[in-house]
Amino acid sequence: CVIIASVVGMAASPFTRVVRRTPATNWAGALAMRVLAEHILGITVEVIGAENLAHTRDRPCVIVANHQNLLDVVWLSWIIPRRAVLVANTYISRVPILGWFMRLGGNLFVRQGDNQSVRALFEGSLHYLEKERTSIVMFPEGRRNPSESGTLLEFKKGAFYLAYCTRAPIIPVAVQCTYPLYSWNVHRFRRNCIIRIRVLVPISTQHLAEEDIPTLVSNTRNDIQKACISLTSLAMQMDTAT
Repeated sequence: CVIIASVVGMAASPFTRVVRRTPATNWAGALAMRVLAEHILGITVEVIGAENLAHTRDRPCVIVANHQNLLDVVWLSWIIPRRAVLVANTYISRVPILGWFMRLGGNLFVRQGDNQSVRALFEGSLHYLEKERTSIVMFPEGRRNPSESGTLLEFKKGAFYLAYCTRAPIIPVAVQCTYPLYSWNVHRFRRNCIIRIRVLVPISTQHLAEEDIPTLVSNTRNDIQKACISLTSLAMQMDTAT
């Protein structure tokens, strides 16, 4: 499904480039992913707090979420704004078809521990937020965290510093633990399931001071973790009931 959705996105790329809407390639691919996930994999995404995404229609935002596994591309297809790019690890750009699609969509890539790569990411993100009026989707844990309990890794401050520099609102997103649904290591994939996500209240950065960033990072992580644990508990209760 990921490959097919990527192909659809690439097919839309020439048109989106003509109308100067390169990030719309991502939205086209996400729409295809959503249709395929629902009708082929039987996966439904339940979005709680979807009204909090309304901010992305008025101005670019920095969307931050917990990062788990391949199913991230499924739930993301339910909430990604029409004008948005993702930040991903550089190795994704080298994956056949998926990597080609992400490059055509103007997505940003970073190599962990490479200062030059991090600077390029920051400059590219600034350009999208300030010049292109395009939202950025980031995973502040920095790597995949297939937690079974909902406990998150420590957040890196890059997304928050970016929001501070551009005064872009931050939209936190919490996703239930999907380890019981999908795991590459144990060859598990569960069809016909529901993934629950919660879009939290946007955080304004209009009056944020630089010295307040560490507190903002900690508070946002705690809020996402609390929501993730709650969603995971609800999913377990629903599974037990059925």
